[in-house]
Amino acid sequence: MPLARALRPLALAVPLSISLAACESDGDGDPQHTPPETPPADEPCPVEEPDTPPTVDTLRPRADPIEYVGLTLTQPVDAEGFHAIVDPLLGDLAATGEGHADHPLQPGLHLTVEADPRTDEQIVIRLDLVSSLDPDDRRTVARVPASLATGELFIDAVDAALAQVARVTADDPLDGEPFWIEYRARTPHGGSLDVRFDYVPGATPTLSLTANSPATSLLDGAINTPALTGAPYETIAGTVWFELGRDEFDFFVERAYGITDSAGQNFRDFQLKPHDWLRLTVTPELPQQRVDVAFEVVTTDGRRLALARAPASYVAGDLFKHGVLRMVDNMLDAEDLAPGSSTRWTVPFHYDDPEGGGVVRVVAQGEGGTFRIAYAVESPILPLRDVDFVPYIQRFDIPSELPVLETDCAEYGSEPAAQGYFTVTFDASSTVRNSRFLEAPLRGDIHGSVYRAEDVVGTGPKDGAEAVADFAFDDVDLTDPASLAAYRIDTQLTAGDYQLLGFIDIDANAEADSPRPDVGDPVTIPIGDYALECAEQPVRVEFAILRP
Repeated sequence: MPLARALRPLALAVPLSISLAACESDGDGDPQHTPPETPPADEPCPVEEPDTPPTVDTLRPRADPIEYVGLTLTQPVDAEGFHAIVDPLLGDLAATGEGHADHPLQPGLHLTVEADPRTDEQIVIRLDLVSSLDPDDRRTVARVPASLATGELFIDAVDAALAQVARVTADDPLDGEPFWIEYRARTPHGGSLDVRFDYVPGATPTLSLTANSPATSLLDGAINTPALTGAPYETIAGTVWFELGRDEFDFFVERAYGITDSAGQNFRDFQLKPHDWLRLTVTPELPQQRVDVAFEVVTTDGRRLALARAPASYVAGDLFKHGVLRMVDNMLDAEDLAPGSSTRWTVPFHYDDPEGGGVVRVVAQGEGGTFRIAYAVESPILPLRDVDFVPYIQRFDIPSELPVLETDCAEYGSEPAAQGYFTVTFDASSTVRNSRFLEAPLRGDIHGSVYRAEDVVGTGPKDGAEAVADFAFDDVDLTDPASLAAYRIDTQLTAGDYQLLGFIDIDANAEADSPRPDVGDPVTIPIGDYALECAEQPVRVEFAILRP
């Protein structure tokens, strides 16, 4: 029986997370970085990804305002389903010209693999979006280069991991530990693409694609132009978990980062059980007062694929060890006194060699009596050839400035007054008119109230606020936006700012004595105020959304 499994009854079950994370530098704020997802309750906490020092070959955001748009699609897959999508994307089929051609991941989301006429070593991947409001409105979300060699490494790593899953779970489907492996591509002109395979014991694996548009500038005169500079690149990322106890951590961290008489028996091709496809080698370098930490993937056919490596000093490793043990003992002491009383803590150990092979961040975490260790490892950045810039498509006219809204009572056939009446033209927003949930024509009785603007917040009238007027109009027809009628609220009000709140009863089921909207009725929401400045004040009131 493996030592980790034998120790499971102990209070300190310790999942050790190896995160093969290839996040890019955050610099002044990395627009391409995707925050880690919140894991299920039975998985370890997410690990902070390492920061990469700036280099001339790394995408770097400017110290200026930027923007981007992205989306993530996730679907359940088995091994066959994984290959059906990824082989024509990054594998042999893509290499032979049989890659995806307008492949529908979902309705309106299409994946295409293009040959790169400049080189046989990379392809170009494009994700297109077709608007659900207009089938003729097609836009490219991201268009990124990808090398076939790195794509093959990604596929080989997933295959190796799945082969081990099959062996571990042969007797018990719930056996094993979670992992995820991800391919990542970044380009300042085309955006970013992440292809991620997730596995959790007892659950169906999932494949996720995350695409981000290029980060673009928000500086004056530079809208819709690239905000990033530098060479495009790709990398492999992933995370695997396994369990240790407190004393195991003490022993292993001393063997990894300490100086012992058994240094010659340090980690050499160490299998990170149950993920024996991932191997760890730690080589002492006493003259340099450090160790060399390296990770490899072992494929199903026995090939060794170098993943990442970085040096770590003995003195920093020793501080890390004692810091973690101090926090673990504090946590256990608190739990002995009152179970669940210990608060969350984190002890990181960061070491990197960006030029030499990668970045490693060991993170110890604890909370509520549970102790976890995580390795965050960044593989070397592999350069790519860039693609043409993918701009946002402008489908509408943008005026140079918005009109100044000044009330001219004479234009309304009225005059400025200290008191007046609202004459309302009701309309429905494009959101309401185009809603897939609109189940009846935009016609019915309208009910509402007028409030002083200061008595209303974004969610509606303040507690205790009283309406200054109520209104009701029968059988109002909003079906044709070109022929809307105006309705006078016959309550004279003092000049000032007001909110008009109400609904249109399109399903004709509101109670006569106390009319209230139900699900599906178009309702107003309090956004802008209405100024009453004329004796007769015309305003346009829009039903913004359907009541959820």
